[in-house]
Amino acid sequence: MQLLTDPGLRLALVAVVAMGLACALLSVFVVLRRWAFIGEGISHGGLGGAGTAWLVALLIPQWDQQWLVMTAVVLFCLLMAVGIGYFTRDGILNSDTVIGIFLVASVAWGFLAQGMYRAVLHREPVGFDTLVFGQMRPVSAAFTLAAVVACAGVIVSMWLFGKEIIAYSFDPLMAQVSGVRAGLMHYLMILLLTVMVLVGIRMLGSILVMAMLVLPGATALALSRRLGRVLLISTAVGLIGVIGGLGAHAWRRYLPVGPCIALALFAQFLIAYGVRRCLRATSINSQ
Repeated sequence: MQLLTDPGLRLALVAVVAMGLACALLSVFVVLRRWAFIGEGISHGGLGGAGTAWLVALLIPQWDQQWLVMTAVVLFCLLMAVGIGYFTRDGILNSDTVIGIFLVASVAWGFLAQGMYRAVLHREPVGFDTLVFGQMRPVSAAFTLAAVVACAGVIVSMWLFGKEIIAYSFDPLMAQVSGVRAGLMHYLMILLLTVMVLVGIRMLGSILVMAMLVLPGATALALSRRLGRVLLISTAVGLIGVIGGLGAHAWRRYLPVGPCIALALFAQFLIAYGVRRCLRATSINSQ
């Protein structure tokens, strides 16, 4: 009941439900394209952006504020997404190699800047805990509105380009031969993934945000191969995960929301995998 009576938790509930819906739908295609590592690279790109903001704050103390950090995180995540999209589009470099290069450089730059900031000011940089671990409370009405709009934009984009996204996700080469704008779909999916990473970093942190973009789709694909059913299952899994995780935090405030959501999603994946194995064993025995 605290989810409905506490004003702060109500805003958080709206934000996570919007994120749960958008991420659950997108996660199916992230899993089909095997792009989990791309999302991980983009999310960790935010650390490089935050590091740049922290160094700027050392030079201009008046700018040592949360807005500068979040602006830099957004810019670096977008640059990371564009860089990954560009270097993986023509297939010259393996996607894992490209992501690893960008991820290592960004994380190293972020931690280098953190060390310099802490050595000069003898405290953790502004926004460091939120960036790494997320922060569900306090969630402002402005952030909730922005999250809902961003998630709605992702869902509408997937609906408008649904057939092309599906074709590209299953077989990019065949999709291109069939007349699908494969290049556009490549960058569109990376953009949608980036948007959800940016929304999720604020609530779950850069470490756990990929749980929302991988586990619902992986769980659904473990139970079915029919796309319509997979999307429905993934949506249900995502909503159960975010509401369950936030409910656990409302029940015991010392439980952080991000890990609760990630573990709720992981538990559902284990259950789905176990059900799949049992059904397969039963089918084999009946034959």
